[in-house]
Amino acid sequence: MLTITGGKFARRMIKPTTAKKTRHTPQLARKALFDVIDINSKSLLDLFSGSGIISFEALSRGAASVLAVEISRRACNSILGNKRGIDPSMDLEILCSDFRRAIPSFVKSGIAFDVVFADPPFDEEYIQPLMAVLERNAELLNLRGMLIVESSVREKDFVLQGAGSFDLVDQRNYAGVVFSFMVKK
Repeated sequence: MLTITGGKFARRMIKPTTAKKTRHTPQLARKALFDVIDINSKSLLDLFSGSGIISFEALSRGAASVLAVEISRRACNSILGNKRGIDPSMDLEILCSDFRRAIPSFVKSGIAFDVVFADPPFDEEYIQPLMAVLERNAELLNLRGMLIVESSVREKDFVLQGAGSFDLVDQRNYAGVVFSFMVKK
């Protein structure tokens, strides 16, 4: 079980997905992340959502809305089950899709977010394709929005190599994961 670390759903448990290649952001790292960013009344796009724990943390801490994108049908069903168990009325949409299709479709539809969080599987060579798609679709981020990419320590430099449309404002290491915080140039 995974525990929501703060906000109105603090200490609530969610069931982790059993989908393959899913790695959960450590609890210490999640707490540190949400202590650093202001998510209150903001929209969040949660890419590679996995168990949905980042989505639930954001909503617990006051996010206005969250869209969770995950390619695994099993993981999408797990997120939906957890939503029903916590609060079926929360503003959480779940899209079972590949990020390469989802991101351009949001931009084409004029949909943008205040915070885009991406947590691709580590060491699976997703960072460079992700950054390329984000580079081509920078309008996905609202003015003054924040892009946060979670990576392994080994991959943090690959995040920066693909960040052409974005400026790095901070990079923090918590519990073995690195969060790269970026804004549009």
